[in-house]
Amino acid sequence: MTPKAVPKIDIKKLWDMIAEMGNIGKSAAGRTRLALSEEDLAARRLLVQWMKDLKLNVQMDAYANIWGTRTGLDTAARPVVIGSHIDTVREAGMFDGVMGVLSGLAVVHAMNEAQIETKRPVAVISFTDEEGGHFLAGGLTGSRLLAGIINLEPLKTKCNSQGLSWTEALNKSGFIGKDHLEPHAYLEYHIEQGPVLVDENVQIGVVEGVVGLSWLRATFRGEANHAGAFPMNRRRDAGLAAACSVVELNRLAFELGHGTVVTPGQLVQHPNLPNIVPGEAVLTVDIRQFDPDLLDRGIVKLREILEKSAAQHGVTVEIETLSRTKHAAFPKDMVSLVENKAHELGYSTKRMPSGAGHDAQIIHTMCPAVMIFAPSKDGRSHCPEEYTSPEDVGNGANVLLHCVLELAE
Repeated sequence: MTPKAVPKIDIKKLWDMIAEMGNIGKSAAGRTRLALSEEDLAARRLLVQWMKDLKLNVQMDAYANIWGTRTGLDTAARPVVIGSHIDTVREAGMFDGVMGVLSGLAVVHAMNEAQIETKRPVAVISFTDEEGGHFLAGGLTGSRLLAGIINLEPLKTKCNSQGLSWTEALNKSGFIGKDHLEPHAYLEYHIEQGPVLVDENVQIGVVEGVVGLSWLRATFRGEANHAGAFPMNRRRDAGLAAACSVVELNRLAFELGHGTVVTPGQLVQHPNLPNIVPGEAVLTVDIRQFDPDLLDRGIVKLREILEKSAAQHGVTVEIETLSRTKHAAFPKDMVSLVENKAHELGYSTKRMPSGAGHDAQIIHTMCPAVMIFAPSKDGRSHCPEEYTSPEDVGNGANVLLHCVLELAE
């Protein structure tokens, strides 16, 4: 069939979809759609409806990953896959993850409107539990399961604050299927989540790879005592040991350098009362670095800091690795594809790594993968102030569209 029009993203339609999805889980503090929560399930139902409206074949796997496929002329060919996620952190913005999935639907819409047929199928996927915070499962959970990097067994013990496990929530979700996705190529469109593109007034980020990261959890155990009656020199203060670790971990990031970031993101003390010396403190630490050797050295030093702080304050510490994700270097031809298509459309570009983890770094173990970044105002992300303009959203979506057209032949 001959195309009746040059394919182009309908930016208003895409923007309206992002806004409608953004209303799910919305409050004055932002929107919250934790993985496999009621809000996430509501967003999934809306996504499935939109996929059906586009006449996509909706499928699901055993891990509640959802994708819709547009048929290709070669029914045996593996699909070109566009993906990201629709779950959020607490009190999130409107664009992280969602923009990538809904831009995939906008790509399909543009192809339908232009009556374009492709040799390969084109699929749009939303991965389960990309953020990882609800059950402390480490993030990128659905993509890691799809790629066979992990299985469901360890997720049986990953629980949320109400004691519900990841697998229990999965079984209650209503989104378990029996399908399996084998991608030919994978593209992920995302906001930058940093200030580089905005600071340098660049329209498109051409992502060369994703940093490696590790999440660790340190449980300090001391002795709870009365805040007034128990003397300072006799205390075994678990909270103090954790707090001193936080300071040293910040110094470690600067010591390692080369873009290393270390974030002690969560600290929970028990019994967590104003007049009780904490007998237990649980600290999570996120460390990221593109150089795998430097990341390994950083993890060793991180553990040394935690153990030293525990010893100095007379408490014990148990250190658990929650997640370890290897860095990803995307194929040069995929990176060049994004760069070339952006230039053909008249956009300025910058090659850059991603400091945040994304499903693309997992799926690249299954097929050639690449990412496209759009500018994020003031570099804000994972917060209500997160914002990418309609123009910037549309620019990246059009680059995505033209990359898909070439890959799908």
